[in-house]
Amino acid sequence: MNLLKHSSVVVLLLAILASCAIFSEQRPLKSKKVIRGGREMLYGKTSLEQLFYDYPDWKTEYASYVPQKEIIAKLKRIEPRGRVLIFLGTWCPDSEREVPRFFKILDAAGLSSKLPVEMWAVDRKKSLPNELPQKYHIEYVPTFIFEINNREIGRIIESPEALYLEEDVLNILSGK
Repeated sequence: MNLLKHSSVVVLLLAILASCAIFSEQRPLKSKKVIRGGREMLYGKTSLEQLFYDYPDWKTEYASYVPQKEIIAKLKRIEPRGRVLIFLGTWCPDSEREVPRFFKILDAAGLSSKLPVEMWAVDRKKSLPNELPQKYHIEYVPTFIFEINNREIGRIIESPEALYLEEDVLNILSGK
């Protein structure tokens, strides 16, 4: 009887631990906002999920943007290489517009899993403790830097040069 009681306690403890693990994977994000220069913002390495959590308007921009179908069709035929570094400011209207659109373009073209993206939220001075903004000569945000083998192949600064952001992305990824 004592063995049965002991086994029941072990099973109960395992069930509790398993439920805690499941719950911890499903818990919502916590805000990563900081105060820099008297303003609330994200600062440092970030993710799209974090941006959407801390700034719901960015998610609204993502949802409402409709990329140009013809350009997306061309992007779908590209096998991207390299990566994209994005420097953004959560305090910046251009970042709020262009960063969600960029991710919508990647998703629409099926490039999200093929083109690694690293995002850095900077302060109004365009600085970070790791000196990346200085290394990449960041003066304006957002700045999208496309690299292959740590060599820059193109960049988009603040807003697209072409009529649509997806056109700039296509031009860079296709080598134009």
